[in-house]
Amino acid sequence: MNTRDVQVRMCEIAVSTREDARILRATLGSCVGIGLLWRARGACGLAHCLLPQPVGKARSTQAERQGQDAKYVVDALPALISLMGAQGAPEGEIEAVLAGGANMMHHRTTIHEPIGELNVRMAQQLLTHARVRVIHTDVGGECGRQLTIDCGQQNYAVRRFSRPG
Repeated sequence: MNTRDVQVRMCEIAVSTREDARILRATLGSCVGIGLLWRARGACGLAHCLLPQPVGKARSTQAERQGQDAKYVVDALPALISLMGAQGAPEGEIEAVLAGGANMMHHRTTIHEPIGELNVRMAQQLLTHARVRVIHTDVGGECGRQLTIDCGQQNYAVRRFSRPG
C-alpha cells in the first residue's frame, strides 16, 4: 500500500476527493461498508459499521455524534454525508455501494437475527430515507468482502474471499 491507500478500520469513516485521489478500503465480515460517491462534486466516502444502532442502555458517544466514529449505522450515514459536505446534494446525485453483512458464524441464535443482516437492513432503510440511490449491493452469505472506493477514478470494487478451513 502507498500513501494514497487508506484502510478504513472497524468503526471508522474516511472521505476523499478526486483531487486527493485516495483509495479507501474496508475489509468486512458481518460489518457493513457504506461507500458513497458524489461524482458531480468529485467526493467520496466510506464508513465501516459494526452495529446497526445502540441497544438497551448503550448510547452513542460524543465522538460518534460528531461524526468521528462509525460504530453504529444510524450515526455513520449522517456523519458520512456531513463530512462529504453533501447535506444539500440534489436527490439522486449521491450514489451508494453496500458490502459486507455476512453471517460469519455457522450457528444461528434464537436471541436475534444475525448481526450482518441487521446491519444491512438498517443501512438500506437509512439510505432510502436519505434518498440516496444504491447502485451496487454485495451483502449477506458467509463470505467476507473488501470494499474499495477509488476517489481519483470515482469508482468502486467489491472483492469476495472465503473463510479458511
